[in-house]
Amino acid sequence: MALTPAQPDQQPDRWDDHVAVYEEVFEPFTLQFADAAIARLNLAAGQQVLDVGAGSGGAALALAEHGMTVTAIDASARMCGRIKQRAGAQNLKLAAEPMDGQALAFPDASFDAALSVFGVILFPDAVRGLAEMRRVTRPGGRLAVVTWTEPQAYELAGELRAAVSALRPNQPAAGLPAQLRYREHQDFAALFQAAGFAAPQIDVQTATLHAPSARWLAARIGFAPGMAAQLHGLGTDREAVIERLINNLEARFGTGPVALGAKAFVGTAVVA
Repeated sequence: MALTPAQPDQQPDRWDDHVAVYEEVFEPFTLQFADAAIARLNLAAGQQVLDVGAGSGGAALALAEHGMTVTAIDASARMCGRIKQRAGAQNLKLAAEPMDGQALAFPDASFDAALSVFGVILFPDAVRGLAEMRRVTRPGGRLAVVTWTEPQAYELAGELRAAVSALRPNQPAAGLPAQLRYREHQDFAALFQAAGFAAPQIDVQTATLHAPSARWLAARIGFAPGMAAQLHGLGTDREAVIERLINNLEARFGTGPVALGAKAFVGTAVVA
């Protein structure tokens, strides 16, 4: 059977080109979900925590700021470089290294807890990635994983779809992004169970993407490989779609700040 080609967001080298804009636009948004996940880990200062798929480092830095000893891993070397740069500037105790989250280079039971915010759910083999997180976490330790749910509530994607549809009414529907594989409660629970956990606790968390203006956001909307690829695929219609997006957002929010909501699952489980 032929393998499904990896989507842009599943290709680590493509993230290397999005470090700065991801940190600027999307990290403050995802950090709201990360904070909710961290709260569910019941951590104490000095504990060893692993952040899998750490991106530009928002969650890892937040953990380190609260006194945790943090190891952040990401398949993008430039993301890891940026995490080290930020940790050094803040004098935080944090290690960051490029690594495949599906084959963690750590001994069993190395950490007190582990976290993955929109990371492990992108892996081609998410079950293996979560099982690796379980393997390297000590018995009794907690894991927290964040994944998207209710995609219709993800307003930024909805606004972009509306702008595309206005100019390309016959545009075929895009395939399901890998990060939406676990949008249903039963599918997310099944991921944990396939990775060797008992039934996880799954809660819904809301967050808001804030931008100073529609034009500011539109200028930075290619903050991730998948989004950039989608825009590139519009060809000569790209600028018109961006302008329609701006007009639609300004019709809602005016020329000032923009606030777009989304929902995600926060799943937590204890290592037996």
